[in-house]
Amino acid sequence: MRRSRLFLLGLVLVSLVAAALQWNSAPERVPSHFDAAGHANAWSSRDEFFALQVAVILGLAALFIAIPWLLRFTPAGLINLPNKSYWLAPGRREETIDRLASYFDVFASATVLLLIVVFELASLASRGGGLATNYFLPALVSYLVFSLGWTVALIRTFATVPNER
Repeated sequence: MRRSRLFLLGLVLVSLVAAALQWNSAPERVPSHFDAAGHANAWSSRDEFFALQVAVILGLAALFIAIPWLLRFTPAGLINLPNKSYWLAPGRREETIDRLASYFDVFASATVLLLIVVFELASLASRGGGLATNYFLPALVSYLVFSLGWTVALIRTFATVPNER
């Protein structure tokens, strides 16, 4: 199994343990939505909130793991990839899909990390005060910068065709 997949699965495990710990210390009603200033403006029951947390984490991980698997069966004409005639050629397609899977694992890991931060901040807010925007905003900006870099790296990887000698 790829290291990127093991890292993703490790983060999913960490997030599930964090959810269980947060559930134990949460009040019966927890804030589930915040305005731009970080003040709670919607609440959920503790069970609903943590069921949603677990569903989002597991669903996200499953989606990012499933996409490369589905690409194996998708006709090349439906895949949007630079130089796809090269990268999806019969002798190269499997390696390309594996490379894409690694990219998706990394992106999913970054997304799970962001969600760990968001759910932890929501959990802290349930014990008093609002959402700690001084932590949320840097986490969000970091994720957006990462997403941009990830996208550029993905495009650059497949935009060039190696010389075959």
